Amino acid sequence: MNTATYPDILYPLSFMRRARGLPKLNYEQVEALDLPEPYQSLLVHEGDMTSRLENYHESEQRVKAIRSSNSGKKYFREVLLESIENGQPTEYGAIEIQLDSLPDDVKEKVLEARQPLGGILNENRIPYTSSPRGYLKVIPDGPIVEAFSEVEADYLYGRSNQIIGFNQEVIARIVEILPV
Repeated sequence: MNTATYPDILYPLSFMRRARGLPKLNYEQVEALDLPEPYQSLLVHEGDMTSRLENYHESEQRVKAIRSSNSGKKYFREVLLESIENGQPTEYGAIEIQLDSLPDDVKEKVLEARQPLGGILNENRIPYTSSPRGYLKVIPDGPIVEAFSEVEADYLYGRSNQIIGFNQEVIARIVEILPV
């Protein structure tokens, strides 16, 4: 891993939080086997998070963009995923998407910021795999509590993930934190 490009396991969330002037997130990296359920079932896999969350919450997911930035080549988005059925938040995190790795019609859907990337890739039959870089035990701070409306747990769990395309190119880097 190139430390100049990826300063920490929280990238791109660390980048987005720094851009908002927020303090560093208090977390520790944990092993997959140390994740409690239902986090382990939801986070430890090489598929997309969108499908897992839809199955678990029995609802399609939608994106609520908190902040975004587009350089033309890279698109950054700090997001909340929500259940379409009841508006409940199901994931908080950040994503960096390599726009030049996607067809033009797919780029347009990504930039609309309504649908999670996994759903867009699945819908457009773009082959990919998820390649988790690590698992996280996070102490929820003000911005996370605010994003989820409330947090009753002392710790939340998440993962740092990469979506790798058919030609082994990185389509996206993601940090996903779940409120379950």
